[in-house]
Amino acid sequence: MKRVRPLLAAIASLALTAALLALGTSQAAAASATARPTPHGHGICTPVPLGSGAPKGAAWPCSEVTSVPPASARALRPAPRDNGSDSDDPDSPDSLCDKQPNSTRLAYCITRPLRWTYYGPDNSVIGTAEGYLAIYSRLKSVTNANWREHVIVTLDKKSEKIPAVQMNLQSTCIGQCTTSAPLVGTLTNPGDHLGGSIDYSSSVGQDSEALSRIHYHVELNILAPGVPLPTENNDWDGIQIRCDAKVSSSSGCIIPEHLANVTVRESLYHAAAVTYEWAQKNLQKFGSNNFGTAEHPLHRGSGGKKEADRKRGITCRSFPDHPSVPDDSCDEFPFAMSNEGGNPPSACVDILPQKVGGVWSVTVLHGDEATARCVRSHVTRVDNEGVGQRELSAAVNSDRILEGEAFQVIIKP
Repeated sequence: MKRVRPLLAAIASLALTAALLALGTSQAAAASATARPTPHGHGICTPVPLGSGAPKGAAWPCSEVTSVPPASARALRPAPRDNGSDSDDPDSPDSLCDKQPNSTRLAYCITRPLRWTYYGPDNSVIGTAEGYLAIYSRLKSVTNANWREHVIVTLDKKSEKIPAVQMNLQSTCIGQCTTSAPLVGTLTNPGDHLGGSIDYSSSVGQDSEALSRIHYHVELNILAPGVPLPTENNDWDGIQIRCDAKVSSSSGCIIPEHLANVTVRESLYHAAAVTYEWAQKNLQKFGSNNFGTAEHPLHRGSGGKKEADRKRGITCRSFPDHPSVPDDSCDEFPFAMSNEGGNPPSACVDILPQKVGGVWSVTVLHGDEATARCVRSHVTRVDNEGVGQRELSAAVNSDRILEGEAFQVIIKP
């Protein structure tokens, strides 16, 4: 991994070089070879044609594109880095390409080991080459429903009887999107790598959404003797992408199989963050009122700010200031902007979060957390409004949270 990583860090500036060339499409097979049984368990194989110049004893060139299960993810290479990539970022290549799951709501990484092999008539190995394919895309900064996949292919090792290998990566869109030209290239020496990108675009009209799924097709070939290999079986479906023009003035895309989330840090929002975490841990004592968790997510409401203000007014009606909280305000949870918000005060428990000696504690002032389905908390106005105006608004835009769509509230230090 250390050997390959420096090469991957430069992906943003890599381009396919003049060494890239198109694969041939002709197929020939020796009459004497057709009688041999095709090798099994070695991927896609074709007979070596007469006069091809294949190494002595070679009867079958075979290619394999495989997936690696999580338990075998021994030295998976990180995919191409994008600008600003950070190993602490859950959407970064380092966080996705060598792990399962290999996608989040805003990024994905697809990795495939590659293998080229000459086999003899008795299935003995005459020569082999091994490489790696990584495809990475980051949707966090997508605008106008356009996104880009960074692609890198490495040749890790190769025996002398295989002069060079070729790879052709093609992608097609299933659904409402278009894709750019395929990537084709030649690898000659161990350590060689190819870098490039594939661009996608989904045309979604105002106030609409569209689903697309990417289909990948890979052709592998041993350059000498240049025997074209069949294209069957080196195909797989990639990530489903949802693009929309409903959330903001510009369109964008996400991976809908992942739950949207709103992250609230205690270091930034203090008692507000403590309030939400307390509610998630304590309102589960009766029924399933631990809202905002993965098991019981919140759902974005409709009606915008006007409707959220109306629901907040219901929940926070007759909420007194507390003398220990400067510029006290009523912070409600579940949020008024969610379908679960807008509960009457009689359904809530009133709490007072306080930090004493560097440790947060929560005092229940009114109500019973065992039966309550909402919380009203004494929180400074700056922290209360900061969560709503910054974190909630930002998450709706970045995670493309549509009206009625579920989202999780994650509390971090």
